[in-house]
Amino acid sequence: MPSILITGCSTGFGRVTTLHLLKRGWRVIATVRKVADREDLRAEASADGVAANLTVVITDITQADDVAGLGQVVAERASSLDALVNNAGTAFPAPLELLPIDEFRAQLEINVVAQLAVTQAMLPFLKTARGTIINVSSVAGRIASPMIGAYNASKFALEAMSDVLRLELIPFGIRVVVIEPGSSPTAIWKTSGDRQSASTGGAMAPYAKLIERLRVVAEQASQTGFPPQMFADLVERILNQAHPRPRYAIPAAIRRRLLLRKLVSDRMMDRLIRRALGW
Repeated sequence: MPSILITGCSTGFGRVTTLHLLKRGWRVIATVRKVADREDLRAEASADGVAANLTVVITDITQADDVAGLGQVVAERASSLDALVNNAGTAFPAPLELLPIDEFRAQLEINVVAQLAVTQAMLPFLKTARGTIINVSSVAGRIASPMIGAYNASKFALEAMSDVLRLELIPFGIRVVVIEPGSSPTAIWKTSGDRQSASTGGAMAPYAKLIERLRVVAEQASQTGFPPQMFADLVERILNQAHPRPRYAIPAAIRRRLLLRKLVSDRMMDRLIRRALGW
């Protein structure tokens, strides 16, 4: 039975992928942040008849002790690890002029530093299995936009880190793949919108139009976008390939947007983004 570790499984991509792979015969170790999320995920897996192959670990991936404990859990459950999906992440939206530096550091800590910490802890198990690492980036890792500069910075960094890991780990038979999703009805943008909703006065006032636009986009993303099951299906497809591509963008509209970014100049892209945001 192949084994996989997936981080960030309380909601969204991580949760759907966990349940999907369990049904496909994988042993899944899933991380969540809260006891309630652990019990909820276990209950859903039980309802599907696949709970026997699920291990849910309460983990804060920014804490070294938690990451070390996660490594111990993996060692107890499996002598090797066939795959790692670095899915956990969050967003701290604000104009960079006014973003508290502590929040900028937290953004990089969660979306970049912690991803490497988990990867380092899992590499001994992945090397044994000659496994696959899937890092969940975003279209925001290729195209920068106002108000999400910290998130952009973290995802651009994750893309670069993934490229380096792919090159460094080739001799060990480990594949490193990046998934670049567009908007989907997951919790991340609702959470980020909630963080920003109370910050419209004072120094933020000149950015009120952008803040309102972000609120609208976050609300739309929480209700529309491509279904998370499409992400889970893509993960399974990657895991079943001997030679997956380095990058996968979903859905098709995102692939077209990334192609457009390659074809137009920076100034033209600036105009297109400003027009879309009314800025």
